[in-house]
Amino acid sequence: MIAKTRSKKIEMVHYQYSGNEHDVIAGIGLVNLRWHNLTTVESIPIDYRIYDKDSDGKTKNTHFFEMLALAKKRGII
Repeated sequence: MIAKTRSKKIEMVHYQYSGNEHDVIAGIGLVNLRWHNLTTVESIPIDYRIYDKDSDGKTKNTHFFEMLALAKKRGII
């Protein structure tokens, strides 16, 4: 989540739970897919999506599975 606590009229800002804040805050939802190497502790972003259920009707899980399928198709994982 990208916190937008001072924003009242920005599109895609909704009240959502934030793991960082441990509370419900105003923000833009973000779903990301990262590759993590346990040996070297590297973490590389592979894909991300803006989560806006009102505009695309997709859940966070749907976004995740689409990103995972695309990463497999590209040969990343």
